[in-house]
Amino acid sequence: MSLNRSALLALPAALLLLGGCATYMDAKQNTAAGGQQSRDIAAAKTELATAQQENVRLSDEKLQRERELKRNNDRIRAMESDLKKQDQVLADALKAKQVSSTRHAELKREMDSIRAEMQSVDMQNRGDAMAKTADPKADAAKEARLRDLEKRKKELEVALAALTKR
Repeated sequence: MSLNRSALLALPAALLLLGGCATYMDAKQNTAAGGQQSRDIAAAKTELATAQQENVRLSDEKLQRERELKRNNDRIRAMESDLKKQDQVLADALKAKQVSSTRHAELKREMDSIRAEMQSVDMQNRGDAMAKTADPKADAAKEARLRDLEKRKKELEVALAALTKR
């Protein structure tokens, strides 16, 4: 009976050792070259590289957006400065009687219209600077408005130059 009893006690011990051996073998396979751990590391490195590329792309887009907003801001400030000068030229032309009061009022209305539209574009540009993402359609429309304003300002400059050369 003591032999049976010893055999019965040895059997669970052997099973425990075999179970531990299997766990050890699994761990050894996972850490061996080409094992699960190596595959997990390779997958993590790939995910990291993808995330880094995305980060670079987003940084580039952000820099491009900031440059575009600054360029638009600079254009608006230049137009404001030009309009101030043109306003002074128009006032001087009226004083020197180089322009009639009717023509002066017409040119002044056009100048004020350009200024109001420019302020609207400026507000949109400032709002875009605070926005998290760009809206390509709105950006294209803003660019078209700026080009139109620059064209109208140039036409106003030509009209003022013609008046002052008389």
